[in-house]
Amino acid sequence: MRFLTMHRPLAAAAAGALVRTTAIRTTPVGARLANALPVQGVRYASVKSQGAYKKKSKRGIPKKLGAKRTGDQFVIPGNIIYKQRGTLWWPGENCIMGRDFTIHSMATGYVKYYRDPARHPDRKYIGVTFNKDDVLPYPQHAERRRRLGKTAHPIQAAPSQPALSPSGIPFEVRRVEKGEPDRLLRLRSDYSYREDNWRIGQLVKTTGVRTKHFRTRKQWFRHRRWRREREIAGQKKAAEERARLGVELGQASKKPMSKKQQKQAKKAKKAKK
Repeated sequence: MRFLTMHRPLAAAAAGALVRTTAIRTTPVGARLANALPVQGVRYASVKSQGAYKKKSKRGIPKKLGAKRTGDQFVIPGNIIYKQRGTLWWPGENCIMGRDFTIHSMATGYVKYYRDPARHPDRKYIGVTFNKDDVLPYPQHAERRRRLGKTAHPIQAAPSQPALSPSGIPFEVRRVEKGEPDRLLRLRSDYSYREDNWRIGQLVKTTGVRTKHFRTRKQWFRHRRWRREREIAGQKKAAEERARLGVELGQASKKPMSKKQQKQAKKAKKAKK
């Protein structure tokens, strides 16, 4: 009896499975698809409509030209301010124009649209100022404002040096000579007076010595070539003279004579006469 009571739930489960299978088989195809749709998920759009540019007929793709930044708007270096075809606007203060006529910002600041009759009577300019309250164009002889990305550091004044050393010798002595500019001599570590190196280098300007003999590099090359040709011509002439003297003295087969030998040969020739 216990064995039969244990198998009753299993038999009930098997009977339910048979009933479900027969129900699914007898349901029509449309009902089965309707019941299966929620299980499959959301139906997406077709491939054709994905990413397609839907535009009306007889209309091209827009170039998206025009102003990208308005007046007094904050920009950073590289931002596009205005896209155009041709030079409707020209780059002004802290701006640059690309090869496709696009105007870019070159500094961090605020955009300004303005005219500058001093530069051109008809052109319109776009500039960038560091301060929002600034007005372009700047005055004619005003200082140019540039931001170099550096911090300002005050220049420290050189420490004042006493006129005399602890031993009573003056640190600076001025040399005065007639016809020459005054020279400032400073005391060195070896207790000698000498001018600064940069002052010594400028002394050549006071002497009138010509350091450059030629104005251009081309003139120097031309002179060098002429001098070399002159040397070669002199060497040829000397070789001919040595050869002539050697033939007269019967020394043609020997090596060329030196200057001392030439003098001795001339003396011998005069003695024969």
